[in-house]
Amino acid sequence: MTDLIWSLATSYLALSIIGIVLLAALIVGYFPLASYLPVIGPYVRVAKLIAFLLFGVLSFLIATRLSDERAEVKRLKTDLAFTKLQLDTQKQTAEQAQKLRDEAEKQAAEANQKVTDYEDRLAKSPSGCGCSFDDDDVNSLRGIAR
Repeated sequence: MTDLIWSLATSYLALSIIGIVLLAALIVGYFPLASYLPVIGPYVRVAKLIAFLLFGVLSFLIATRLSDERAEVKRLKTDLAFTKLQLDTQKQTAEQAQKLRDEAEKQAAEANQKVTDYEDRLAKSPSGCGCSFDDDDVNSLRGIAR
């Protein structure tokens, strides 16, 4: 609720209205010969007081608005730096994942080549009655698994 009140108090509309009233008070209070006019004369002192007060209020509201804008810019810079840090981290993670993927594909290709070589060697070996596996076959299978 407080933020809403300060947003309304420091809005362009509110600052413009205060500025127009300040300008009117300055004209009535400090215009030469205004004190001699019968319609304006009694209000010259009040207009001078109002001009001082409105100048102070306007200065305070403009300073508040500028400090809020600076704080917002600072917050946005912090958010931007954090987002950039996240993007850099994601980029490094993606690069590492690509390296791991390439290495895994290389290992899979090597294992596939070992299996193909083993299949070719088995196809060339004569098949007879019974089991034709020997120690080389067992060592080949263990080599594929590594």
